[in-house]
Amino acid sequence: MSTTNISIDLTSPDLSFQSGHLRMGGSSPEGVEINANSRFLTLGGRPWFPVMGEFHFSRYPAAEWRAELLKMKAGGIQVVATYIFWNHHEEIQGRFDWDGNRDLRRFVELCAALGLYSYPRIGPWAHGEARRGGFPDWLAAACPCTRRDDPDYLKYVEIFYRQIAAQLNGLLWKDGGPVIGIQLENELADQPEHIRTLKRLARAVGFDVPLYTMTGWGLAQVPEDEVIPVFGGYPDAPWDHAIEGWSRDSRKLYFFSPVRDQQVLGGDLRADPNAPDQAYLARYPFGTCELGGGVQVTYHRRPYIQPQDISAIALSRLGSGANWLGYYMYHGGTQPLGQLSTLQESQDTGYPNDLPVRSYDFQAPLGESGQVREHYHRLRLLHLFLQDFGAQMAHMPSILPDRLPPDLDNHSVVRWAVRSDGERGFIFINNYQRIENLPVRLGVQFELRLKDAVLRLPAAPLAVPAGLHAIWPIHFDLGGVRLVYATAQPVCRLDSPHLPCFVFAADDGLPAEFAFDGGDINTVVTGWLREPETAMVNLNPIEGRAGIYQLSSGADRIYTVTRGDQPVCNLILLSVFDALRCWKARMWGAERIFLSPAALLFDGENLRLHAAQVSDLWFSVYPALPTALRCQDASLTGINQGPFTFFQLPQPEVKCPVAARRLQPAGPARVVPLGLAGVAQSPGDADFEQAETWRVDFPEGLPVDAAGVRLRVDYTGDAARAYLGSELVSDDFYAGRPWEIDLRRLDPRILADGLVLKFLPLRSDAPIYLPGDWRSALGPEDALLEVREMRAVVEVEAAVSTREGLQ
Repeated sequence: MSTTNISIDLTSPDLSFQSGHLRMGGSSPEGVEINANSRFLTLGGRPWFPVMGEFHFSRYPAAEWRAELLKMKAGGIQVVATYIFWNHHEEIQGRFDWDGNRDLRRFVELCAALGLYSYPRIGPWAHGEARRGGFPDWLAAACPCTRRDDPDYLKYVEIFYRQIAAQLNGLLWKDGGPVIGIQLENELADQPEHIRTLKRLARAVGFDVPLYTMTGWGLAQVPEDEVIPVFGGYPDAPWDHAIEGWSRDSRKLYFFSPVRDQQVLGGDLRADPNAPDQAYLARYPFGTCELGGGVQVTYHRRPYIQPQDISAIALSRLGSGANWLGYYMYHGGTQPLGQLSTLQESQDTGYPNDLPVRSYDFQAPLGESGQVREHYHRLRLLHLFLQDFGAQMAHMPSILPDRLPPDLDNHSVVRWAVRSDGERGFIFINNYQRIENLPVRLGVQFELRLKDAVLRLPAAPLAVPAGLHAIWPIHFDLGGVRLVYATAQPVCRLDSPHLPCFVFAADDGLPAEFAFDGGDINTVVTGWLREPETAMVNLNPIEGRAGIYQLSSGADRIYTVTRGDQPVCNLILLSVFDALRCWKARMWGAERIFLSPAALLFDGENLRLHAAQVSDLWFSVYPALPTALRCQDASLTGINQGPFTFFQLPQPEVKCPVAARRLQPAGPARVVPLGLAGVAQSPGDADFEQAETWRVDFPEGLPVDAAGVRLRVDYTGDAARAYLGSELVSDDFYAGRPWEIDLRRLDPRILADGLVLKFLPLRSDAPIYLPGDWRSALGPEDALLEVREMRAVVEVEAAVSTREGLQ
C-alpha cells in the first residue's frame, strides 16, 4: 500500500484575540457573567462552548413542552432558541394572544426549571417558513415600508417588542432567569443602521441581556460591535428553483474552510479574491444559529436527509473553527391554523416556495411529534464531547492542511483540519459527503508539525473508511498522563472521588490506537473483561513503538491507565454501535453514563425511557449504583456486564389496532402549474376533491397514556392530507419517507369520527425535485400513487427511580 503523507503546520498558530470591544455582557444576581470576545463566549470568566437548538413553542402543544425540552437537554442542547412569530400573537391588530400553545412565558419558565438557557429570536420579521415571514397581514396594509427605519413601522415594532418584554419580565439573565440573549431581525443583510435601531428599541423596552446577534449570511453588513453575526448552512436547498440534483452550494459545507459565510466560496474552497472583504468577522466569535438539523421540504423541491448528512456538517463546522453551534431546526413542529388564514409560507403571499399547510417536521433530530431520529444520536455524541472538552478547544484556531481540495468536485484529496494551540489539539476528519459517496482513502498517515516536534500518526498508514467523520485528540491530558494521540473519538469525562474515567468511541473499520508519551515509560494500560482481573485483554503494543496500544472496543470491558504502580484514570472504549446509544447525566448522586436504545429523559431523580418497542426498554449504567432501583412497583435486579450494570424494565406490550378502508379511488393526476414565483404550485382544497380517499378507524380506542401514538402511512405519491371532520389536521408532500400523524392530539374526537386521509397521484411531468428514480415507478396512467400500509406506532414509557426517590 502506498503511503499518502499529509501535513499541517502547527508551529505558529494565531492565538490572539480581542476583548472588551463588543458591546455585550451581563451578570446574573449571583455575579455570573456571560460575555464574548473575538474568539469565544465566556461564562463566569471562562471559555464557554454552548450548543443551541431551535424549538418553536407556538408550533407545538404546550402539554408536551416539558417532555420535549427534556429530550433536547438529554441530546446535549444547553440553549433553546425560538422564534416569536408576530402573526401567531397578533393576527388581528390589537388582540394579542399569549395563551395555550402561544404562552411564551410558560415556555421560558419551563426552560429555567429544567436548567436550560433561552434565546428568543424576537424579529420582528422572522421568516421561519411562516406566512409573510411572521408579519400579520394587517401590518402590510397599515405600513407598506417595513424592515426599515420608518417611523410608522417602528411604532408597531415597539408595541410588539413591549408585549414580548412583558411576557419575559423577570426572566432575563440579570434577573436570575434563563434568557441570555436575543436575535434581532433575520436575514437582513443591507440595513446595519436598522439593526442598530432595533437593538436600541429592544433595550429601551427592557431587553438588557448579555448577547445580541443577527444573521450574518448573504455578506451581511453588521453594525460594528453592536451585535454578533451568526451563520448557518443546510445539507440541501429546498428553496432553490432547480429541480435536478442536490444543491451545489450545500457541497461547500462538507469541506473545512476558514470562510464563515459559505455564499462567497464559489467553486474554490479558499475565499474568493473578488468577494467583499470579510476581515471584519475577526472581531466576532464564529457561531451558528442555523446549522441545518434537517431541511423542510417545499412542494417543488423535496430533499431526503440522511443522518450523516447532518452530523458531518456539524463536525466540519467545528473543524473550521466554530465556537458556538446552533441548529435550525432541532425539533420539528406543526403550523397552527390562523383565525383569518393559514399561516404557512406560500407563493401566494409573495414567497418563493409553497410549504405544507400544517407540517413543519423539518426532518429534524426530534420530529414533528417528538420522534427521535438517528441524527439526534449522532449529534449527541458531538455534544457530549463539547460539554466536557469544548472549553479547552475554544481558544484553539482552526488550521488547514498544506494541501486543500482544489474545487467542490474533488474526491481525491483527504478532507481534514486541526484545531490546536501549537502543543495540543484535535484532528477533524471528514470522509463523508451527501449524495456523492467519497472513496476509501488508502495509505493515509497524518503529519503534524508542532512547536517542539513532528508527530506522525497512526503508527502505520491506514485506510480511512468511506463515510468516516471523526475527531481524534493530540497531546490530550488523561488525568495526568499525556495521551500523544488516539485514533478514537473522545466522548466525555466522568469525575469521581476515586479515578476519573474517560470515554472514547471507536471508529467503524479502524483499529483504535492509543499512544502515550514516551517520557511516561512506566505508563501501562491494563483491562478486565466481565470479571475484574488485572490482565492484558486484547492489548497489542505496536512493534517498535513503546507506549502504543491497540485497544478492543466494547462495553464489557474497562481499562486502567497507570504510571508505575499508581492508577491515573479509567478508560472505556465504546464500539460505534454502543457510542450511538451513549448518554451522560448526573443521576442518583454522581455523573454517570448510560447505554440504551430507548430515548432517555433525565427528569430530576427519575429516569424515563421512551421506546417504540418494549424490547428496547433497557439500560446499562456506569458506575455502579449505591442504591436499589424500582420501576413502577417492581424492584429491579441489575446484571453485571463488565463495568456496566444492565437493567431490563418490565412493561406490557401496548397495541393500537387500525382499520382502514378505501372510500374513493383517485381521479386523473393533476397537471402541476407554476405559481407566482415560477416554481411548481402546491395543490389546493379543490384538487383534493379528486384524491384517493381512505377512512381510518381505531375500534379499540387509543392508548392515551402512552408516550406517543402515531399513524404511520407508507405511501408514494404527490401530496396527502388528513382530516378530522372538516378540519385539516396533518398534511405531507411525499419525499421518500413514511408520513406520520400524531393521534394523541386528536383524541377523543378521532374515536367517534375516524380519520379521513386523501392522497394525490404525481404526474411524470411534474416540475419537482424528488430524490431517486421515482419516474421508473410510475403506474399505468403515467402517474405515481400507491398506498401500501397504515399502522399505529405506540411509544411506550417506563420510569425508574431509587427507593428513596419514591418515598
